[in-house]
Amino acid sequence: MKSVKSTITKLSLVVVAMYGFSYALVPIYDTFCEITGLNGKTNEVAYTGSDIEKENRFIKIKFISNVANSAPLYFEPAVTEMVVQVGKPYNTHYVMKNNSTKQLHTTASPSVTPGKFAEYFKKIECFCFNQQTIDSGEVKDLGIQFVVDNDLPTNIGDIVLSYTMFDITNKVVEADKL
Repeated sequence: MKSVKSTITKLSLVVVAMYGFSYALVPIYDTFCEITGLNGKTNEVAYTGSDIEKENRFIKIKFISNVANSAPLYFEPAVTEMVVQVGKPYNTHYVMKNNSTKQLHTTASPSVTPGKFAEYFKKIECFCFNQQTIDSGEVKDLGIQFVVDNDLPTNIGDIVLSYTMFDITNKVVEADKL
């Protein structure tokens, strides 16, 4: 009987540790990406656009989306690609629908590929700057305003902007309890 209690205690501790590690994983990953420059994480601060100067150069931006952990969301770009002029601001949006029966809280994680060009993709406004709350069955247009920096090297083909949407409802509910 003592060995059964010991085993249950150990397994319970493993479950608690795994749960805690899952919460720590996002900041650990963000730090790893910041240090290594991998994943093409874009800046989380709005670009002011004060030094925008149009250049007669064009580049194709492709937009893709992912939903993490099979969250009950529809999340897709309104357009899958745009040809944009370097130095000129553009607007587009993603569409998100809550397919669950309850209100959800979400957050988006952006990524630019190739990663070394993330610094040239400047977000002026982005839904990824804030958490989103979406009611059951609600559809939202999530806007982005961006500019490709004039300093973008000329040997670039396409840039891919990807957003992964995370359901953080449980984390928000737990934080509200504190």
